[in-house]
Amino acid sequence: MSAARAVQALPTPNAAPRQTTSQVARATRVLVVDDSAVIRILLDDVLSALGYEVQVAEDGVSALAMMAASRPDVVLTDLNMPQMDGFALLAAMRDLPDLATLPVVVISSEDGEAKQARGKAEGVAGWIVKPFEPAELIEALWRLDL
Repeated sequence: MSAARAVQALPTPNAAPRQTTSQVARATRVLVVDDSAVIRILLDDVLSALGYEVQVAEDGVSALAMMAASRPDVVLTDLNMPQMDGFALLAAMRDLPDLATLPVVVISSEDGEAKQARGKAEGVAGWIVKPFEPAELIEALWRLDL
């Protein structure tokens, strides 16, 4: 597997070792933002089966409205979406005090080093390249130690 294909997440210093379990310990709220209905359904099914509370939005504008009503614990977002793309969503979140430190994981077919470097500079906590295996997603979330 190439470096660009690997799941990348920033390690959490002094994080307690994760328990091997098929379900999350507490209800973690995940907001999935993707213009693809197939991806939204896939992520909702996988995460819900593991005990995550999942909300879905089809673009950044809808995602911001949802976050204003109910703050998630983590956002999983695509980059290429209509109305407001993933980077614009990230910038809007970082401008809002209540969302400025919210972890964001990019799930995108974009795997260029320049985009990943931009994401890292803008505070992205992880990057998963489509297509991906559900296990890659779960590992990325566990690394966030939510």
